[in-house]
Amino acid sequence: MAKISARRRSLLENPEEVLNLAQRLLEQGKLRWKWLALGVALVALVLAAWVIHAGIKGRQERQAAAALAQLRPKLAGEAGAEAAPALERVVQDYPGSRGAREAELLRANLLYNLKNYPEAAKAYASLLPSGDPAWDTLLNESLSYCYEGLGDYKKAAAVLKATQSQLPGALSSEITQRLAFLLEQAGDYPEAAVYWKMLLDQPGSPLLVPYLQERIRADEARGKK
Repeated sequence: MAKISARRRSLLENPEEVLNLAQRLLEQGKLRWKWLALGVALVALVLAAWVIHAGIKGRQERQAAAALAQLRPKLAGEAGAEAAPALERVVQDYPGSRGAREAELLRANLLYNLKNYPEAAKAYASLLPSGDPAWDTLLNESLSYCYEGLGDYKKAAAVLKATQSQLPGALSSEITQRLAFLLEQAGDYPEAAVYWKMLLDQPGSPLLVPYLQERIRADEARGKK
């Protein structure tokens, strides 16, 4: 027959100790269930908040797309000038949506075409960084055209430098040539010569070699004055 341990004998002889132990275990169980219930409630609250946010975001995206669809026919022709404030309202009414970003880009292009370079520059700059290197390149190039329109060639060149090294092949050559022209207009002839030399080192038409060599000589000479 198995022997009864001293601990078990004590419990049998003292029922109150058994009740106290049971009560302590019950209290610990209640505490664990309380924390478990609190955790479940928090998870449910976060999930509900996410569902509500997703619903609001989806509705906002649909409303922004619908507002933009109504404005697109007005962007062409003489009526385009009047569409800029309406595009700005889409940006303000639906911040953070894809429709708002598209509206801001359309507004920036419209303002540039209307030669409102200061506002166009603000609009393009507000879209940076986009999170997409290709889009950032396009936006920076557009921004440089705004600064060029304002006569700030130095700033236009500085913005364009950010994109020059990221473009491949023919696009890189085109940007490099424009950058050299901007630097000449800014009066920075030594650096302009550097970019003309880059073009000379790139594979291209042999007919351009004399022209590029002449630009380099001219800019180096003007840089020494």
